[in-house]
Amino acid sequence: MQVKANRVIVAQHDGSITEFENVEVIQGGNGLFVEHKVVIGTDTEGKDILQPRFSLFPWEKVGLLEWNEPTLIEQVKEFVILTELEDFAELLEEISEEMGEEEPQEGDTKAKDESNPYN
Repeated sequence: MQVKANRVIVAQHDGSITEFENVEVIQGGNGLFVEHKVVIGTDTEGKDILQPRFSLFPWEKVGLLEWNEPTLIEQVKEFVILTELEDFAELLEEISEEMGEEEPQEGDTKAKDESNPYN
């Protein structure tokens, strides 16, 4: 899911903590991708020179994802609910398939006797 996060706190490889505000994030299987800018110097007028970055932080390094805008909160809640429903549907499908495999085969005489009450 790609969404704007109002606040993100992550641990760097050296153990320091970095906080991002109002950044675009993508939640992936390997971790959290954060699109941000880094100050790499100043120009002749004293203005910051910004370099765009797209960083991946493994989930173990992500300390906080926070949303405080009502529209973002609703967007994230909808995504979470839909994802949970999809996961539940997949689980039900797996259970149904497992139960279907345990049903007696057509060639089984015992299965024929049980399926036809007149035998």
